[in-house]
Amino acid sequence: MNSKSLLYGIATGIVLASTATLLTTPASGRDLQQSYKTKMKKWRQDVNQFSNDTIILKEKVTETTQLGIQSIKEVSGEVKEVISDWKKDVQPSLNQLKKDTDALQQRVKEMKQLS
Repeated sequence: MNSKSLLYGIATGIVLASTATLLTTPASGRDLQQSYKTKMKKWRQDVNQFSNDTIILKEKVTETTQLGIQSIKEVSGEVKEVISDWKKDVQPSLNQLKKDTDALQQRVKEMKQLS
């Protein structure tokens, strides 16, 4: 008798729980399925959009890097050219300064010998 009571209790609990679940569910099964399908479709679209955005971002970063490298090469060449021109412009002054310094040193030596 004890096992029959237990089985009746379990069966009654299952029926009551099922009934309560059906009565408190906010939407029908078909509505829930449709809702989940819609959410999954939106989620897939979001994932695909993220994937596409990532690919575009990668392409833009690669393009920007290439432009940066090209710009650095151009600026580097221009800086080398400017330095070369500066050296050419300054070289005569440096040569004259060296001559003047040598002449001054020679005069100092001569003055020391006279004293």
